[in-house]
Amino acid sequence: MLIKIPLLSFLLFGMTYPLFFWLTAKDPIKHNFHRFHLACPVIMAGLAIIGLYYLPVPVILRHAGLVWLACAFLTTAIFWNKDGVNPWVITLLCLWGLKFFAAVYGHLMQFNYLELAICILSGLIVSGIFYAMNLGHFYLNVHGLPIKHLIQATKAFTLLLILRLLWNIYYVPSAKVMAGGQEMALLPWMNSIEGFMLWVAIFFGTVFPLGGLYFVFGTLKLKNTQATTGILYVLLSAVLLGDLAYKYYLIKYSIPM
Repeated sequence: MLIKIPLLSFLLFGMTYPLFFWLTAKDPIKHNFHRFHLACPVIMAGLAIIGLYYLPVPVILRHAGLVWLACAFLTTAIFWNKDGVNPWVITLLCLWGLKFFAAVYGHLMQFNYLELAICILSGLIVSGIFYAMNLGHFYLNVHGLPIKHLIQATKAFTLLLILRLLWNIYYVPSAKVMAGGQEMALLPWMNSIEGFMLWVAIFFGTVFPLGGLYFVFGTLKLKNTQATTGILYVLLSAVLLGDLAYKYYLIKYSIPM
């Protein structure tokens, strides 16, 4: 459990974070903005791939991870000294990575397409807030950048959170969970000691960030990127806490939220 949670989180981050380059595809940000956003997810995914050697997965899957990692490093090296990246190349690399993630997920847990899809959505949410926070920090170092980039990143993160909220609203009243050797409705179970932390996941992973976005958009209207970045730091902390709880219940109880 202690290895699976960070491993899945790091893999998802590495395979989804670069997709946010599409937000600036029409008007790429200069000043070597792309370097950190290429290298960081590759390093995170690399740590997860190394972690596979401590889990009971087939050797061929570990080798496949190393091949993907080598291609990711090569892609990073190719675009490192350029003015930006080719989002199509990055997307192909991410799709290949997500296929690899699906294979890893299938070996670590009972494979379920719905659980996999919600898990990928969670990865996109973490990547989205991390991208927006890093972008806001970039505004503090490079002056004169158009505010539209930070607005687009925040809107993308908001959309992903709304998708999770809608899914939670649909799933919680109708789902069932296996606990104590018997099947029971999810909603009453969440009021027990065993399921109470799922409310914490919903609050910090969904509700609190959505509420905090009200203040983010307020500071963006004032073009106060420093205040926006500070709020995004807080939202990142909440999303990470919620994501850990979500993944705990996903791995232990197969609850995709």
